Amino acid sequence: MAIAILGSLAAGCSAAGTSNGPAIGTAQPGAQRTLNDNRSLANGFGSPSAATGARPNGWVSPERKRRHKPTLFYWGNFDTNTITILSSSGKQKGQITSGLYNPERLFVDKKGDVFATNIGYNGSSKNSITGYKPGQTTPFITITNGVNRPTGLTVDGAGTVYCANVGNNTITVYPKGQTSPSLTIPYFAEYLATDAQDNLYAAGTAVEKFPPGSTTGTDLGLPAYPGAIEVDRSGNIIVLYGAQIEYFPAGTTTPSKEIPVTAGSPFALSLSGNEKTLYVSVEAGTPFVVQSVAYPSGSTLSNKFTSNAGDWPIAVSPDNALGG
Repeated sequence: MAIAILGSLAAGCSAAGTSNGPAIGTAQPGAQRTLNDNRSLANGFGSPSAATGARPNGWVSPERKRRHKPTLFYWGNFDTNTITILSSSGKQKGQITSGLYNPERLFVDKKGDVFATNIGYNGSSKNSITGYKPGQTTPFITITNGVNRPTGLTVDGAGTVYCANVGNNTITVYPKGQTSPSLTIPYFAEYLATDAQDNLYAAGTAVEKFPPGSTTGTDLGLPAYPGAIEVDRSGNIIVLYGAQIEYFPAGTTTPSKEIPVTAGSPFALSLSGNEKTLYVSVEAGTPFVVQSVAYPSGSTLSNKFTSNAGDWPIAVSPDNALGG
């Protein structure tokens, strides 16, 4: 899967979030703070460069040909309005450009469909969620109803799409195939995840858990101001705090493991479908990199991709799309 800050750097940062391990994260006042994406963009929302063209004939997904689905990586680029598809060896398999407008987050569901939140330009009406079938480069679904400067994105085992809207501090919920929300949760979040029971986890100023169909969440008591979040099939929670990845066993508030990201500024997490590898996108100068660590036993990150195919948003297919 940077600059005047749309994301993880907030004006007025102060106290550090804490746990029983080393100091982690940086507390930032209030839900109305500047987005916390750890990156900067010219003048806050720099006009994106022209999108590069897709391959004339698109790309043919090997997922259609094989019973065993291979691992594919989706690496988004905010400025060029692209998602590059890579094989596990780093070979480019194709590129998506249609329907993208400053993609913020990516997620691959259990069928291999990839979804993107597009934050648009300066809060314009181009804000959307777009979804792409395996092997296709044009969206099969575009959602704009209820979308307001979208960031966090996840899809549960039932195909329900969840979108965090930092423009109005809500999370909108879209049943499979629907373009109008069935539920709007009044909660500020930038990162989302679901578990095997389709509970929603929202990372904003805290980590809250929302039962399916509920607008009332429970603060899980994890350190404040979390970044990217993943949840495995056993309910264990993976959270990015600043430049450190922390593992929280289900039902606990103390991390069992803390892994420093030393290459630069990390942003997105993606847990493989077999739950054996965790990936993180990192701004490490030029180019951006994707690093990986064995899950849950590994303790040191290593470079997976160093080509300049994308920047912050990443997702892996098969993803940790629970319920499949």
